[in-house]
Amino acid sequence: MVILEAASSYDCWIWNAFFGLQRSQNDINVLHKSPLFENLKYGICSQVNFTINGNRYTHGYFLADGIYPKWSTLVQCYRHPLASEMGRSYSYFNSKQMELRKDVERAFGIMKRKFAIIYGPYRGLSTREMHKTMLTYIIMHNMVIQETRRNKNLTNHQDEDLRPEILPARGVPARNYAQMTSHIENITLYNKLREDLRANLWYEFGRDGGRVE
Repeated sequence: MVILEAASSYDCWIWNAFFGLQRSQNDINVLHKSPLFENLKYGICSQVNFTINGNRYTHGYFLADGIYPKWSTLVQCYRHPLASEMGRSYSYFNSKQMELRKDVERAFGIMKRKFAIIYGPYRGLSTREMHKTMLTYIIMHNMVIQETRRNKNLTNHQDEDLRPEILPARGVPARNYAQMTSHIENITLYNKLREDLRANLWYEFGRDGGRVE
């Protein structure tokens, strides 16, 4: 068994992929071995700044299910939404969050339909060949998505070598590694971001007609 971890946008553009973990792995193991958050700790990532519900954030976030830890870079559903009138905003947030999480599964489904080799002959390749083949498929998949986008003005960040030794201004000094680790794994920031997202989503879209099926 060889695992592919990927992050996808709403239009199925795959902008992060980590392929090659062998044997049986659960989501937590993959998360800790993925370079995604390690790069963030060293500052090797695109800069993100946004303000929501009056609070400013300097790092992006990912939608995840309940098995993942409560990190400030992950946003999960509310396990026990309130039953009161205010509880509608929690249920509305859960429904929208689960809808968007399906985009990743949809991206995988599209890739499988496009590249039938993934189903059968692909398994006969060596791990190294599988890695190269999968990355090739992802690049081709993104080329198709980019060509068929309705909004041609969307900008994709070009591939950059953001290693600190090459671009020191973009890297975080090693002494800040522990600080960034603490920031990512901060449960208080996790709760704050999720509450801000819920409040903003309800105010913008759900308060005057949001329906939960």
